[in-house]
Amino acid sequence: MTVFVAPLYIVTALTIQMCLGFLLTTVSIELIPRAVKITGWRYAFTILAPGPLFGVISMLRLRGLPEAFKIAQGRR
Repeated sequence: MTVFVAPLYIVTALTIQMCLGFLLTTVSIELIPRAVKITGWRYAFTILAPGPLFGVISMLRLRGLPEAFKIAQGRR
């Protein structure tokens, strides 16, 4: 397993990651009902589209890094 954080800060990094994930979830839960009132159900979930798009772009960029070879244990 490849670690990109100093061992002393692994738990802190995981805690920050979890907190940001919960914060993003909370914001999404709050925004959807407001979007439904403005646009209706048909378009309300389009505000969530940038998340997966950003994820795909990030993973493609990660794949080009030398560290990705270590993360994938030699596979691409």
